[in-house]
Amino acid sequence: MTIQSPRPAIRQGIRHSALAAALLSAVSGVQAAQQPAAPQYQINGARPLCPIAADNSRYDTKYLEFFTHLVQAQGDWLFRSTYDLRTDFGTTAEGYQQLKLLRDGLKRKGIELMVVYQPTRGLINRDKLSAAERDSFDFELAKKNYLATIAQLRKTGIWVPDFSPLFDEQQQHAYYFKGDHHWTPYGAERTAKISAATLKQIPGFSDIPKQEFASKRVGLLSKLGTFHKTAMQLCGNSYAPEYVDRFETEAVGEGGGEGGGDGDLFGDESLPQVTLVGTSNSGPAYNFAGFLQQYSGAAVLNNALSGGGFDSSLLQYLGSPEFAQHPPKVIVWEFATHYDMAQTSFYRQAMPLLDNGCEGRPAALQNSVKLHAGGNEVLVNGKQQLLDLRGRNYQVDLTFSDPSVKQLNATLWYLNGRRENFKIEQSKAVDSGGRYVFQLRNDPDWAELNLLAMEIHSPEEMPANLSVKATLCKRPATTANHLTAKAEGGKDL
Repeated sequence: MTIQSPRPAIRQGIRHSALAAALLSAVSGVQAAQQPAAPQYQINGARPLCPIAADNSRYDTKYLEFFTHLVQAQGDWLFRSTYDLRTDFGTTAEGYQQLKLLRDGLKRKGIELMVVYQPTRGLINRDKLSAAERDSFDFELAKKNYLATIAQLRKTGIWVPDFSPLFDEQQQHAYYFKGDHHWTPYGAERTAKISAATLKQIPGFSDIPKQEFASKRVGLLSKLGTFHKTAMQLCGNSYAPEYVDRFETEAVGEGGGEGGGDGDLFGDESLPQVTLVGTSNSGPAYNFAGFLQQYSGAAVLNNALSGGGFDSSLLQYLGSPEFAQHPPKVIVWEFATHYDMAQTSFYRQAMPLLDNGCEGRPAALQNSVKLHAGGNEVLVNGKQQLLDLRGRNYQVDLTFSDPSVKQLNATLWYLNGRRENFKIEQSKAVDSGGRYVFQLRNDPDWAELNLLAMEIHSPEEMPANLSVKATLCKRPATTANHLTAKAEGGKDL
């Protein structure tokens, strides 16, 4: 494989380093010792952040909120005060209860759940902070609370690796990029090695077919990070792209194709028995899935999504034919600590998808409607006779005729006059075929309410001739009595 030398854009205050010359020499096959000494250049880093960067009110868009607020560290290293230097972790009591119910639902299907709870930038790379920021960051409290969260997650029956050996790393290759929220391939590898050790402890993992995998360097990965881009937007600073090694993983003795479950596996009757779901950190650029294969010896089906938050990848997978027809032995769920694990709408969708929604279940109500602008009455109780449709016992399964519809806006009316406005937004990266599955509310004040009707509001940009097929059916007995949480969460960038 030919490795092409990168050509980053020339920026003010940045000069090509001796490293570029050395790379060019290596590619051309000429020994450095046979060449004249490489010229030496002084590299000037970007200027420090402007005062605006510390003003939280300037982070006034959904995108910018994710970076509140940027903190100048050593050199070109940047941190976020809210996410990277946080000391609180975990979720609410309801959130842990919901996670346990999800884990128990998977367990009933013979599936173990492992969560890769990505440690923060402050826990891993605090040595990159300035002296003042390092002194103000309560590392011991952050470490204590992070480990307490892992312990709480383990109490639910979820398998969770302990990444504390990576804290305060003193490695040649950094875990995180200087100016980006993703881990580097080296960070992904170190995470995968610890994750694989936990994976091997899971009952039944020893029965999963094994093979040898090997990872190799295939070139360079260029990253002009999200932090640096935000600093450029707020302060006008200029940053050079960061280059790190890029890797791919292959089964030993097999040629072609990238590792990490990215090949054409869906037509194979023997899908991998380990499935990875998660965020862009599990994408091919960082090779986390490949390294997980290398250190565990098990093939991994990679269903991670970029830009889908902590929930979209898992929801898409639970609603897929692959899950329904070939459920895995283990689901590895990777996400960062800033996601809210008590999201109401997530669990209302995830639980019924464990049993494929209303597929194969008798319909209590069913209807197909061509949508017009505004509100559309789709399901009505009592057209023939009034049915007992209490929220704690029922779920909805509907499909739009156009799979490009990524938002569901519905109003659920109850016989006592109460109503719920329910909204689900799917990431653009999600391929659900236009399908939405969710449970009726089971809060203490809602569980006994009898459903009167469901109304669907047309999308803002409605495709031509859009229709919807909606079904109301009973929940499986195992999911009929779970308690819903109250919080909503954000999305991954």
